[in-house]
Amino acid sequence: MAKHIIVTGASRSGKSEWAEQLLESRSAGAQICYVAPGKLYVQDAHWQKRLEQHKIRRPSHWDLIEGIEFSYLPDLLAPNSKYSQAWLLIDSLGSWVAAGLEYSEQHWLLMQQALLQNLIYRAMPVFLVSEEVGWGVVPPTAVGGTFRDRLGALTRACAGVCDERWLVCMGQALPLHRLATSVQGISL
Repeated sequence: MAKHIIVTGASRSGKSEWAEQLLESRSAGAQICYVAPGKLYVQDAHWQKRLEQHKIRRPSHWDLIEGIEFSYLPDLLAPNSKYSQAWLLIDSLGSWVAAGLEYSEQHWLLMQQALLQNLIYRAMPVFLVSEEVGWGVVPPTAVGGTFRDRLGALTRACAGVCDERWLVCMGQALPLHRLATSVQGISL
């Protein structure tokens, strides 16, 4: 099994940059694929500018998969995937969760389980980026609450199968896997 890493933090905290730096420093010439799950929002100029900033920052030799269908992400991690021998950077889990909000809780749990199973048995490293949500205002809508709960549970479950867990806050990266104590007895 490969050593997987998860990087989490708030918006604009530096989590994507930190994940990219970690990956670049450890991959030693391996094939790298940057995976941007979720919708592309081609009509949203602000979103397109953010995507472009990410593209400019990444090395040009990295492969890019973006705008994938919700159900494709677990398959991408599978042993028979086209990218089974590549190092993957998935940025971000929040985009994937948002793309699947229309699905029932049962379908969501099946997809989450498929992603976790393929992550567990994957031979090559995966670097996951996830947003921290729920540290402040309670979402005023049901779909906002569903997003918060699904992303929180998914991030925690992924952290459970990652060897390194990083929290990025204000441009500073904290190695939770070295500093923290795991909370016991909380259900996902």
